[in-house]
Amino acid sequence: MTRYTGRRERARRYQLHERPDGSLVEVDVHIPPHAQRVVLFDNGMGAPQEYWDWVCGALPDDMGYVRFSRPGYGLSTPDTRYGLEPHFELLQELRDTYIAGLPVVLAGHSLGGYFVAAYASLHPDAVEGVTQVVMIDATEVVSLRHSRRTDVDRWSHQRMLMEQVFAATGLSVFRPAMNTNQQYRPDINRSYTAFLSDSRTWAKAYREYRDAMTYPELSGLDCPLTVVTAENNVGDNTLHAGIQARLAVISERARHHFVAGSDHESILAVRPHAEEVAELIAGEPPAGPLGSSWQPSTKGRRSAAERVEELA
Repeated sequence: MTRYTGRRERARRYQLHERPDGSLVEVDVHIPPHAQRVVLFDNGMGAPQEYWDWVCGALPDDMGYVRFSRPGYGLSTPDTRYGLEPHFELLQELRDTYIAGLPVVLAGHSLGGYFVAAYASLHPDAVEGVTQVVMIDATEVVSLRHSRRTDVDRWSHQRMLMEQVFAATGLSVFRPAMNTNQQYRPDINRSYTAFLSDSRTWAKAYREYRDAMTYPELSGLDCPLTVVTAENNVGDNTLHAGIQARLAVISERARHHFVAGSDHESILAVRPHAEEVAELIAGEPPAGPLGSSWQPSTKGRRSAAERVEELA
């Protein structure tokens, strides 16, 4: 019942973009008539496009957005092609269809962060019209590749296999793998649960996880770059900060921002954290390099608790 009502609700809420080959992509497009710029969002692995909800709600009035579910997720038709080029084609198609003529910010979380940076770096002429790329606690593929056949890799493989079983049997409805704190609005929480209850979601996530280990390291990006990092990562925070810092050096116009108190999921799922991310997306892009004296720090920034208290 959860899967059925979830698909029906998705079909009611989101539109379907028809591609030249007849396949469909679930999209949510909001571009006001007075919009001066647009942000194109790319999701993390195994995550629905509605998890950008708090970020989208915090964007300024002159900024539209386009978000979508990659093939195989949500209502999007599964694609037998894998790798970066098919995804680059889709990003370019969405830009040409919905954002043509407007400046665009490319923003992605987790694996989506790598996707948007790789698109701007590797796809011909993709950087034209891009005001900045925002990588939000993004996947660093070299570290991911080095984790292969380690305990981390084995646990990731086992977890996604277990989630497929939980989804197929319906148990995931009672114990969602993500959004466990139910921080979104009730309708988004229900949609998120229904998305995770589809075993196809986890089959697609596993394929993306394995495919990501073959992706090339990014070495250059000819546009401003903002790297946003969750301060409280699962595991070694110092190691995570160092890995994220490596992402920031691919552009000569970059900044590295830590969201205090956030983790990999709450950086979007907790409203104050998401609003901080939205400020970075909508703000002025960085104009210069990090510099040799740069050190990661959260000193002087309000904590998540302080921002929650302020909102209340």
